[in-house]
Amino acid sequence: MTWTVIRWVWQLKAPLFIGTHPAGALNRCRLYVPSRPMHGAVTSELARLNGDENSKFPDYGKFGREVGINCRFTYLFPAEKQDDKFLVWTPQFKMENGIQWYCHDGERCLPDRDFRRCLLDPRPGTAIDPESDSASEGTLRETECINPWWRASNSQGDPNPVLLLGYVFLRNNSFCRQLDSINTLFVGGDTRYGLGKICRVDWREVYGDLSVFGKQVHLDEKHFKIESDIVWGHALENGQFQFQDQMQGMQELLGGWDRGNPWQRKLAWIPGSFSEQSKTWSIDEYGYWVHRSGPSR
Repeated sequence: MTWTVIRWVWQLKAPLFIGTHPAGALNRCRLYVPSRPMHGAVTSELARLNGDENSKFPDYGKFGREVGINCRFTYLFPAEKQDDKFLVWTPQFKMENGIQWYCHDGERCLPDRDFRRCLLDPRPGTAIDPESDSASEGTLRETECINPWWRASNSQGDPNPVLLLGYVFLRNNSFCRQLDSINTLFVGGDTRYGLGKICRVDWREVYGDLSVFGKQVHLDEKHFKIESDIVWGHALENGQFQFQDQMQGMQELLGGWDRGNPWQRKLAWIPGSFSEQSKTWSIDEYGYWVHRSGPSR
């Protein structure tokens, strides 16, 4: 095989903020962790763990390039543990109801609004006026964060810890040892204020019936392939798809920074969007789902 796929599971040890478009004074939070924040968090940790002791500053660029060459990350989605099983929740767009969240136990489904209530809490904040040492006028805001514990309405008895489940595709097995050495990461926004601490609780190579979020994968080519009618990552609408008219779901405009340079803003289908028929996908180094033409072998 050209690729190896690892399923990893993380537990939140602190509230987690992954920003999306704000609503007035509310800084809204995504219910999943995209690939880019994980890429950055893994790069930072590897640079600190394996950097040159004689260097005053870790070589983040070097390790970032190595991660980009050797790793492809799926998004991390909320999960919970029941007995010895990890049950992940993933989004799916329904024409009549919008985004719905489905648990992979095959029994539970929640609308996006109710699911957000199970996970999120707002944290108030404001800027301080240095002259009066009081709140600056007009700066009061709230920031949504994913809680470390599921709300009682989503669990029975004692509260369950919030887990994050996803997959890593590895091109180089020797790089797997470096990745396996990471047990704690700080991911998302405001990590310097204590947010975003996650600890790894499970790491398992996927054997036998190869699948990612229940969809079949093929690892024996230059680009691994995922057979799926649903995208569980952002898929760019940039003219490369011959079947764009078949896509259904929601879109958002993505932008950001890369090595100090701004990206060109691009329109993308959000996780949970789907096509009428199953398609062949891969994941690029930025975490975007990319359509691959031709059948998988």
